[in-house]
Amino acid sequence: MIDSHAHLYLEEFDEDREAVIERARAAGIETIINIGIDVETSSQAIGMARGDDGFFASAGIHPQSPVADPQAALAAIRELIETNPEETVAVGEIGLDYYWDTVPPEAQSAILQPQLDLALELGLPVIFHCREAISTLLELLEARDSVPPGVFHCFEGGPLEAERGLALDFHISFAGNVTYKNAERLQQAAGTVPLDRLLLETDSPYLPPHPHRGKRNEPAYTTLTCDFLAGLMNLSPREVDEAATENTRRLFRLTE
Repeated sequence: MIDSHAHLYLEEFDEDREAVIERARAAGIETIINIGIDVETSSQAIGMARGDDGFFASAGIHPQSPVADPQAALAAIRELIETNPEETVAVGEIGLDYYWDTVPPEAQSAILQPQLDLALELGLPVIFHCREAISTLLELLEARDSVPPGVFHCFEGGPLEAERGLALDFHISFAGNVTYKNAERLQQAAGTVPLDRLLLETDSPYLPPHPHRGKRNEPAYTTLTCDFLAGLMNLSPREVDEAATENTRRLFRLTE
């Protein structure tokens, strides 16, 4: 099983990071992709992947990460990717986030578009973060002449938005919030995603699945989201695990 989206470099794991990793391995999580949200954390994610074949990383600028000098930040992201090609498997997480107001929408779009271009240039997939902006992000992507392959991480939309994302050839990833009782629309969307487009993630330390809601999330809990989705799709957990693992390996071109 693969946790396709985590942030184990964050301070929430400083006291017991190795124990968290050991629990993930014991739960059958063979691979973890740590996702950068700015230049510093992208470097940290790559550092965790360096010399450890159980980790990979992405590098990118999150829509709510303030950037004083966009050109310099983009150049730094490019350099991180180009100098660490074995560790860095995607550009991300990038996207739009209208829930928080740290970065205004126009600035988010201005940093998103060149990162899409960078991914196309380097032949890498992208990882989308999207919160309360799914329609706007889909419209932006649909208006482009070309888009890189990628995944909507921690998908927030319903069946219609999932259909539009799939029509653009993107994958859809679900985190622990799909297990929540009030996530009916999200669960309906999950029921429409073909098995060959599904990814699993935790977004650790955020969004732990039931029954751990309100606590710190960790990669070992990927299995709980897998089990829930299997029930939703009338499949066995093994079928969901094997499909999501293959999809993740194919999308990010991971080595065994």
